[in-house]
Amino acid sequence: MRHLRALIAVFEEGSIAKGAQRLLRTPSAVASSIRQLETHFRADLFDRQATGVTPTDFGRTAYRRARRIASEFRTAQIELAPYEVRSNAPLFSMVTGERQLTILVRLREMKHMPSVANVLGLTQPAVSAVLRQAENTLKLPLFRRTAKGMIVTEPGDLLIFRLRRVLAELRHLEADVAQLRGEMAGRIQFAALPSLRTRVLPQAIAALNSKHPNVQVSMIDAPFEILFAGVHSGEIDFILTGLNADYHHRDFDIRIIGQDRLVVVARAGHPLSGQSNIDVRALLEYPWILRDRGAPTRELLNNIFRRLRLAPPRVAVQAGDLGLLRGLLQESDAISAVSPQYLADEIASGSVKVLDIELPGTERDIGFILRRDAQPSVLCEKLMQHIEVAAQGVLTRARAA
Repeated sequence: MRHLRALIAVFEEGSIAKGAQRLLRTPSAVASSIRQLETHFRADLFDRQATGVTPTDFGRTAYRRARRIASEFRTAQIELAPYEVRSNAPLFSMVTGERQLTILVRLREMKHMPSVANVLGLTQPAVSAVLRQAENTLKLPLFRRTAKGMIVTEPGDLLIFRLRRVLAELRHLEADVAQLRGEMAGRIQFAALPSLRTRVLPQAIAALNSKHPNVQVSMIDAPFEILFAGVHSGEIDFILTGLNADYHHRDFDIRIIGQDRLVVVARAGHPLSGQSNIDVRALLEYPWILRDRGAPTRELLNNIFRRLRLAPPRVAVQAGDLGLLRGLLQESDAISAVSPQYLADEIASGSVKVLDIELPGTERDIGFILRRDAQPSVLCEKLMQHIEVAAQGVLTRARAA
């Protein structure tokens, strides 16, 4: 972090000497910071001349990410001002290391110092020292120590939200610089609609990995409100999901890549499987398996019953896992509403039947949800391109069927 601070100063001042003067550091210390960044990135960030320095493409790319990081720290300082935070705390000046930031974020998630220490390969006293130093320099309590663990305070929550964004920018910085070197390396974290996990995502990820084997792809599975929070904090790069109008009003960038619809499914031999023109009221006689509240499929289905002035379906099991859904359908009279792509193999084999009932109004756009002010890495953009190509083929075949 300290080295990125030096990068910003040298870039904006046009020389190491002036950058050092601005930071109140020696020119040799600033030059050392730049050299360490160049060693880390395996690329020259500046061309050196007698009159100063000129940024290379690598330097300009690193500077853009570094400025976004600095902006997050400035925003944190403004948001914490009502709590009488110490405005000149080292954290706001980009001199606190990445590991220290990671410790604070993990404490917010795990609420337990020994667990954080174990995950990060540290001792508990080391974790405790980082928290103590942060609270002392900020003059703010970030956590409350309780019998249930470390509970984040209100100002602590505001700060850690910004720290998550900083860590996301650092992750993207690594990927951006690697791409300029002609390499594709880095990590992508995203969430996806269950119906697209069986065909679309395997095709897209395989296509990406065949060309760029050093890419690490991580898929997050959680309730939608947690996923939305992850997109806002930068920890999740994008969500691939069914869309509704509300998403356009939540400070998201929406990219539509296709359309889908819902069907009602049940096991072969289910009492409704041989019936024609099933009345929607008959569906209320059976237990349902649906995703969590707030999931697009759940909302679309509830809207149908709401328009008909009927009670919503009785949800016996709330789950989106394919294996669990498949097993529950085959072992009970439960029914579900899903994209036909989610159970395409089971439907094709005849073990799961699509019931003869229309669900008008469940047609929906499929697309990506990103933070509106995000700047996805080139790596992330490439994965989304592969997903769009795969989705076009799969969804087109589904509409034709």
